[in-house]
This record gives sequence, structure tokens and C-alpha cells, in this order.
Amino acid sequence: MDGYADLFDHQIFYRVIGDLKADKPTIIMLHEGLGSSSQWRALPELLHQQTESPVLLYDRSGYGRSSSGPQVYESDFMHHEGQSVLPALIAHLEITNPILLGHSDGASIALIASGSRAVEASAIITIAAHIFVEIECIAGIEKIKQNRDSILSPLSKYHQDSASTFDRWARIWLDPEFTRFDIRSLLPKIECPVLALQGDRDDYGTAEMVDGITRATPNAVGHIIQNCGHMAHQDQPEVIISCVKQFLASQ
Repeated sequence: MDGYADLFDHQIFYRVIGDLKADKPTIIMLHEGLGSSSQWRALPELLHQQTESPVLLYDRSGYGRSSSGPQVYESDFMHHEGQSVLPALIAHLEITNPILLGHSDGASIALIASGSRAVEASAIITIAAHIFVEIECIAGIEKIKQNRDSILSPLSKYHQDSASTFDRWARIWLDPEFTRFDIRSLLPKIECPVLALQGDRDDYGTAEMVDGITRATPNAVGHIIQNCGHMAHQDQPEVIISCVKQFLASQ
């Protein structure tokens, strides 16, 4: 089922796989900084099949099929998403038992939403989360920015304005002011179980992103996926499904 929600002067596109009224928690998937609901590939369907939970995907404003977002991000853009937009979407769809599954920026948004108590999640799964700004992440973004023009063409298949999507994201991450981004103080406030995943070949983060989560979050476990880059859902989808299934079954 596809639909749109009017939230904060934006039309937010969402897709539901399964029945939100089913007696199962809803897995809400939060995409990365250049992602969209369409770029998860087969993972949403596989998650639904393997867990029998309904799955909700959505495009943040300025991404995918949602309406245009701001031309420039403020440094608190992830906090706004996790503390305002995501809770509003959950309320709009009357979801009562959410599991948050986020990738990269989406993973950080999931942690912010739970740590600030804006969303009462029953569990969180993060893939390549950013809990603070690492120099490795900045270096990775500077590298792809040099190949901007070649990246825009494939992105245009998924986004209405791929140039704005790319430039808005790259600009904030490379802004010197954004080096202050740090959500580690929120981690001890997360009460639900957390599974932190990351590839061993991630160009945008080190194992400290996983270790930092497991050290500070009361009920967190971590796993480094072998032979896997930043786009873990593309590199090792079977491993992610296995880890998620085992994690949720253990709760």
C-alpha cells in the first residue's frame, strides 16, 4: 500500500508492506543520507517474509517521492526528523508498537528518536549509524563529492531533484559547524534493545560507531559484518536478515 501524509508543510510518501493492524510490531525503515524507500532493494520484502511483521518505508522530505525539502539543512536536521517528523508519521498511521531500523543518517535518526523519548520503540536496529562526526566520514564524503556529476545520474532514478538532494546532504556534512554533531549523550537514555550493525569495510565510519553504541546503551549488542561496505543492505542482505531475525526472536 502506498500513500502520502501531510506533515510539517510537506507531503511524505510512504509504503506499507503487510497489515499495520496485524498483531505484530511494525518495522519502520529509515533510509540513508542519499537514500529513499526504493533504494532498500529487496530488504523490506525479505524482512516482512522472515519476521511476519508489517514494514513501513518512507521518503524524508526532499527525497524520493516526497515533496521538496529545504534547500539547505540546518545542523539539527536529524534531530528534527527523529523528534518531530517520525513521531508525527507514526501517529498519523496509528502505529503502536514500532521497531526502528535505520541505515547511516537513518540509523542516527532512530537513536535520536528513542533517546529523546520522542518515539517509544520496542527495539532498534542500526546499520552504519553515526553517533558523532568521524574524520573517516568527512573524508568519504569529500571523495564522493569530487565525483558529484557521475553520481547524480543514477540518483535521478530515485529522486525528483537529485542535485538538490546530493548538495543539501554533502553541504551540511562538510560544514565545519556540523562537526559538533554528537548524540552520545542520548544513548544511555535508550531503554529498548538495540542491535548495532556495521560493515568491516565501511568508508564512512569505524568500529567505534558500533562500540560506542554498545558501551553507552544499556541493552545493546553489536556485530561487524565481514566483507561488507557502507551499503550493507546491498552487500550482505542475507546476513542482515539473519542478524535481525535472531535479534528480534531473542527479545
